[in-house]
Amino acid sequence: MNCNTQIGLNIIALTVLLSGCSSITDTIAASSQTFTNVSDSSSGSSTNMSKDSSPSASNTHQAIAFAKINWMNLSANMSQGKGEHLAAIADLLEVKVIQRPAFYRMTQKKFMTLFNEGQATPVELIAQLQLEIKKL
Repeated sequence: MNCNTQIGLNIIALTVLLSGCSSITDTIAASSQTFTNVSDSSSGSSTNMSKDSSPSASNTHQAIAFAKINWMNLSANMSQGKGEHLAAIADLLEVKVIQRPAFYRMTQKKFMTLFNEGQATPVELIAQLQLEIKKL
């Protein structure tokens, strides 16, 4: 991981910690542009962040960073099929509002599979969630 990417992740972590759980999605939205700018400036590329298409690479990276920072809370929410951290990951993965109830039920039903019986990494979890979202 390069220095600029680490700085972006640190910014997200700091803003999430300072804002508290009730504003997780606002924090993600506010810090996503900073993270994107840091990531893009380090790679010299531009990222299309259209909300009308499938999750962009930037959103995937943000979802992974969020999962790393909030692993325990996210896993607890997923096991219950509800919660702020689960809603935040649904936002990052651009799950349509109409699909949210099915997404939440799926995370609860497939909890052990999604977490590979406790062996999954945040990268693996997000990849698996993206596959499951396509099935909704």
